[in-house]
Amino acid sequence: MAMKKRFSFIVYTLVALSVVTAGCGGGGQGSPAGSAPAGNTASSQPAGAGSASGTSTPKAPLKLSIMATYYTPQPPTNQNEVWKKLQEITNTQIDMTWVPRSAFDDKVSVSIASNDLPKVMLALNSSSPALVNAIKSGLFWEIGPYLKDYKNLNALSKVQFESTKIQGKTYSLYRSRPLARFGVTIRKDWLENLNLKEPKTPEDMYEVMKAFTKNDPDKNGKDDTYGVLAFKDGQGYLIPHIASWFGAPNEWKEEGGKFTPAFMTDEYLQALKYIKRLYDEKLINQDFVVTEEQQMNTMFNQGKAGVNLGLFDDVGKIQLELKKINPQAKIAIVDTIAGPKGQHIWSQPGYTGVYLFPKSSVKTEAELKDILAFFDRMQEPDAVNLLTWGVEGKQYKVNGGKAEKTVPDDTFNNDMLGLGELRIDDGSKELVMTGEDPLTTQGKQLIKDNAKLVVSNPALSLYFESPTWSQKSNELRKIASDGTVKFIMGKIDENEWKKVQDDWRKAGGDKVLTEFAEAFAKSKK
Repeated sequence: MAMKKRFSFIVYTLVALSVVTAGCGGGGQGSPAGSAPAGNTASSQPAGAGSASGTSTPKAPLKLSIMATYYTPQPPTNQNEVWKKLQEITNTQIDMTWVPRSAFDDKVSVSIASNDLPKVMLALNSSSPALVNAIKSGLFWEIGPYLKDYKNLNALSKVQFESTKIQGKTYSLYRSRPLARFGVTIRKDWLENLNLKEPKTPEDMYEVMKAFTKNDPDKNGKDDTYGVLAFKDGQGYLIPHIASWFGAPNEWKEEGGKFTPAFMTDEYLQALKYIKRLYDEKLINQDFVVTEEQQMNTMFNQGKAGVNLGLFDDVGKIQLELKKINPQAKIAIVDTIAGPKGQHIWSQPGYTGVYLFPKSSVKTEAELKDILAFFDRMQEPDAVNLLTWGVEGKQYKVNGGKAEKTVPDDTFNNDMLGLGELRIDDGSKELVMTGEDPLTTQGKQLIKDNAKLVVSNPALSLYFESPTWSQKSNELRKIASDGTVKFIMGKIDENEWKKVQDDWRKAGGDKVLTEFAEAFAKSKK
């Protein structure tokens, strides 16, 4: 599942989960198969079967309408054998509304405004003011009190749940993602061509980027390479990586209950000076302010740069795309760069989007419990592997305890299209692929190992508690982002950088900081 993860000076937020099921008080007529609240020992027969006067009668499938997004030219279909198997094991009838990612946030806003909502709604921009206000106004069910009743939902990360709360309450189920995804990959063949060692520090990395730009690393006799690439929208992953090398806080610094935006710290300024040096010496693409993410990825795949600042879960795909153009290309994973304050990685929020349950569509507590039971059931190993690999004997087989695809990649991807959007599990129960690319395996392991290095965003759960942030976050982001670009490009100096900070404060930033401090203090009582 690829997800577009772009840097912005302030991140996203939201949510949580919940559940309960058939066989207990309040259970509805359509409980998904195999789902029962934790601790329920009243029945040993599978949910979806009931009894009356000693006779068992199957329960009707739970009807679910779900709105989610897709990233492909054509929307997924839920009519193939994998989707049918999913509905069979969960005893559901799923009616999917697929909305392209480019239109999804607007669709959510329009759906809320018109109160035309499905029973299960994905929210990707979970900190948008319209959505937060709708949640605060009572449009969606609070699910926190139910979570303890469901074995799998109750086992989800309390840290992620805490960061998605609104006014201290859980309204949604988050789609789990690793915390330590940031990673650096590098052209290993270029290092070998130039007799360079793998970089370990920011200064090492600068020297490598310089050599990759100036010393014809691909040996084609042309001056046509960069050390590293960036794209617009917060310069892509460039700033989060490099700022973390210098020890800058993740979006916000909290000290004694007071907050400071990361871009106002000395460590962040050191990172900007480093990036400005890359720009001044043309070690980075000079048109990054108008470069789209896909353009940047294409340039890297075409061999136009030697360092990729991205995500470790993309490394296998990166190597595959590179080899399509240059079969001799080799990449290597660079373990965390150690800056002046040691090794640090900006933590991801730990989720990408959340699922919410509108009261206008889910009209009773019993129905809510059935829907939560569906998501609980989806975290059992058989369901996780169905969503990951498809139907055993069709899309894959088990070989030595690992999954082995039995259909071509194009067929597999088409069969599995859209299923990943329903996943909220952390991937720990899925089968490992046999013959997995070693780089992919290494990337997955580093994602786990580097969790101990992450620097979290201390304000994630406070975004919802600041009315000023809800109203002015876009304006405040733009002030910081525009100032950052101007500094990197040499259009403003350090004194003018201080003016950017003053402008941010006057535009509502100071009020945001006050509201954050008040909400933080209240949360500690």
